[in-house]
Amino acid sequence: AASLRPAFFGRLAGRASARLRSRASSRPAKPRAFSAVASSDEQQVRDLLERIHTYRADDDSYFDLWKGWTCRPSGNPASQEMMKAMMDSKDVTGVSGDLIDIKILDFSEDRTMAYSAVVASAAFSYKGTPNDDVYVFTNVFKKVDGVWETVWGHRSTGRSPDEDPPAPWP
Repeated sequence: AASLRPAFFGRLAGRASARLRSRASSRPAKPRAFSAVASSDEQQVRDLLERIHTYRADDDSYFDLWKGWTCRPSGNPASQEMMKAMMDSKDVTGVSGDLIDIKILDFSEDRTMAYSAVVASAAFSYKGTPNDDVYVFTNVFKKVDGVWETVWGHRSTGRSPDEDPPAPWP
């Protein structure tokens, strides 16, 4: 079994992008093309992170990227089928999300497992109540037949975009 090293404390955000993206809803949607063959494991996982944390309501391919479960802010885990059913309900509308920053990305020594922590944003309405928040999401990835897949995710409770960003980071 692959073990994840705790060495991420020394190799974190220095390699992660320091830029913050505009959260404006007018940002055009990116093409959803994705190549499973990337130049490196790190680039492939970064590309996957971009895809799973940047989405729009009309993106039917979003849930195809998730292979595992997600622990919601409530603490309740949900399969991707459960998450899709919730997001497809009439109660949830106007869904969009943006990856703001990759704070942590590290790999097991044998490069078969990886984990990340990202800061992302989400905007949606639930039963008519608008939500616009910034949150932290941790992902666990496994390399299956040469392709990185998500196997677990955990989303924090969101905070207002007007509040200080999640910090400090190691």
